[in-house]
Amino acid sequence: MMFKSTLRKKTSINIIPMIDVIFFILIFFMLFASFRTSPTGINLELPKAVTVSEQKSDNLTVDIDQKGNIYYSGQQISLDKLRNVAADYYRNNNQVVAIINADKDVQYRHIISVMDNLRQAGIYRLALAADKKE
Repeated sequence: MMFKSTLRKKTSINIIPMIDVIFFILIFFMLFASFRTSPTGINLELPKAVTVSEQKSDNLTVDIDQKGNIYYSGQQISLDKLRNVAADYYRNNNQVVAIINADKDVQYRHIISVMDNLRQAGIYRLALAADKKE
């Protein structure tokens, strides 16, 4: 007489692939959160102030990094090129405000030279950017 085996093979869920996926997602978010992001991609640490006010986004924005390099639209430019860009911007909109995003450790002379070149282009409405102090 033949007996059928009544023992069934236990089914189990293999969680090792799930742990791998969770591990990779964790690593991804840890790396992503550590990247410093800014709209222009330039690493600036603005000074802090209590009386910060928002400006319109259609203004001319110039960035100055810690070493004194000047950027417009994420591209490094010279002072002469900045003057030409600012003059073109002023011809299209004579009510433009030039916003200068300068790193908190930039030397004062770099800010003055940018301001001087913007004024030579005809832009006298200038603003210095800062982060809100909490």
